[in-house]
Amino acid sequence: MFFTLLLLIIKIISMNQFKWPWEERPIEELFEGPSLPLWIIAWVFLAVGLISLTVLIVYTKYGREISIRLSAITIVISSIFLGFAFHFFLLSAGF
Repeated sequence: MFFTLLLLIIKIISMNQFKWPWEERPIEELFEGPSLPLWIIAWVFLAVGLISLTVLIVYTKYGREISIRLSAITIVISSIFLGFAFHFFLLSAGF
C-alpha cells in the first residue's frame, strides 16, 4: 500500500503534472513576514513566563516554608507560558 502510493507520487511528479507553489515566485517571497499580533502575544507570554520563573526561584531561595502547591503552580504556569512564547516566536519566524 505504502509502496504503491510512493510510486504514484513519483509518477505524478515525473509526468510534470504537479505544479509546485514556488514555481511562479521564488520561495523567499512566499513568506510575507511575521504577524504583529502573534509577535505581541509571544512577547507577553515570554514576560509572564519569565516573571513566573523568577517568582519560583525567589520563593525557593528565600521562602520560609516549603509549599509544594505554590511550587507546582508556578512550574506549570512558567512552562506553559514559556512553551507558548517559544511556539509563537517560531510561528512568527515562519517555521
